[in-house]
Amino acid sequence: MKQRYFIAALLLMACAQAVWAQKVTLYKTNGETLKYDVSELDSIVFEEKVLPVEESHEWVDLGLPSGTLWATCNIGSDNPEEYGDYFSWGETETKDIYDSDHYKFNRGSGMMTKYCTVGSFGSGGMTDGLTELLPEDDAATAIWGDDWQMPSIAQVEELIDTFFTTSKWTRLNDYLGTMITSKKNGNWIFLPATGYVDGNAIYRRDSYGSCWSRSLREDAPRDAYDWGYMWSGIFWGADRRYMGENVRPVRVEKIPRVLVSKIVLSDMTLSLLPDETKSITATVEPADAFYPNVKWESSDEMVAFVDSNGLVIAFFPGTCTITCRAIDDSGVYAECQVTVEEPIEE
Repeated sequence: MKQRYFIAALLLMACAQAVWAQKVTLYKTNGETLKYDVSELDSIVFEEKVLPVEESHEWVDLGLPSGTLWATCNIGSDNPEEYGDYFSWGETETKDIYDSDHYKFNRGSGMMTKYCTVGSFGSGGMTDGLTELLPEDDAATAIWGDDWQMPSIAQVEELIDTFFTTSKWTRLNDYLGTMITSKKNGNWIFLPATGYVDGNAIYRRDSYGSCWSRSLREDAPRDAYDWGYMWSGIFWGADRRYMGENVRPVRVEKIPRVLVSKIVLSDMTLSLLPDETKSITATVEPADAFYPNVKWESSDEMVAFVDSNGLVIAFFPGTCTITCRAIDDSGVYAECQVTVEEPIEE
């Protein structure tokens, strides 16, 4: 600021001396010198450069394996407990009526004109193979900018997976909703019970809330996947695309995580008799994996069951596969083949 005033003073002094000097000399900060005849100048105008102010939106790291960062509030709200705006799936503006006749991608009788994977649901049999919203139809991207998007159904599933978070129906500043808290770092987001809009009426506000994902229901593309929450729990599902629901954005940028690269089991095969038990231990590599936890499952629990700690319990003769899976985004797993033998008769 001082530098600008100094330059202005020099210019004024130069103009005052123009009667006898007939020259104006400008000395730029990069060392360049500019000289003008006074007769060449019509006027001197100082312009203040105004930079656009980008609206910032807060996000929280819930310690999820994918590194997904969740916004702290819905679109249209400034605080976590506020309801925010309602959108039809694939629309980027609010409206007065939320029904099929006022839906952007409907052409009579519920025939879709965009985002359709089944010809019988498409206008004139149209299919375009689009299964996730494009940026121009994503309310989060269109309103908050390229750093944001609506969550995919996979990101929603991760958010509400009890391996990673807990959910609790509670109040925040006198607003009812669901608090989702990370088991990894204790961070949280609050989802207010906003209800939903059908036609021109809001239903179930303060007892239920729902938000859209950006994912289409491929087998029935008049619907898109969403997630609901109420006193009895939190779950994902699907609803008609014209319905008015809230949008809770996620960041396009993710925090990188060290994923599991390998699981080594203490046993690759087991041979057991009915009612016998055997513990399998799993070693996860690398040692600094962000989520080293694993889950166990049996391909046939009538043959052998496995608990959450890798304890195998044999039941009836036959074979099955015990699988140990990493619960992060790596997709890594290891298997143990189990044979339950016929008991030997004495």
